[in-house]
Amino acid sequence: MMRIIRGFTLVELMLVVAVMGVIAAIAMPSYQAYSRRGIASQAMQEIQKLAEQLERHKSRNFSYKNFDASYLYQVDNSSLFKSDTATLTLPLKANGSSITYTLYIRDGGDPTQTLTSDTVTGKSWVILAEANSKVNLGTGCSSCNSIQNGNYSFLMTSSGITCKTELALKATDTLKADNITSANACGEKSEKW
Repeated sequence: MMRIIRGFTLVELMLVVAVMGVIAAIAMPSYQAYSRRGIASQAMQEIQKLAEQLERHKSRNFSYKNFDASYLYQVDNSSLFKSDTATLTLPLKANGSSITYTLYIRDGGDPTQTLTSDTVTGKSWVILAEANSKVNLGTGCSSCNSIQNGNYSFLMTSSGITCKTELALKATDTLKADNITSANACGEKSEKW
């Protein structure tokens, strides 16, 4: 007796595809949240690394003045740290929409100035990690990183302020003396980290 071997029906295949779609719809947001946490952890690690180097610089020079992090980020005889603007992009060597954070190192007394400026006192410092997101750079941003939407921006100062927020925390607004010394430097809906 000969048996006929049958394949899957169209309904069965459609059911499998629908189930896979539901599983993907559930898993994707969890994966994106996991990715955002990892990216944020990298930014926090770089901020702490820079803070440690700033303290070393002060212990040798009795001031934060003239701190330049170029020596920390040397690759092929060039620095990934931009000394003229005292900025660093993360991940290192990234450009365009692959940039997740831009780190700014500024004087705590005048956060609009770098520590290498002639006019600063160098008694304190501020580090801002600005998320490359539409929250910070506006909805028309074409070079924003889509994963960064909803991720934290970070602020750390030599006076002990450590805060983060998912709201706008951008260099042009945040790095002002009256904002840094305010009780809520990261904004109303911020939290400590």
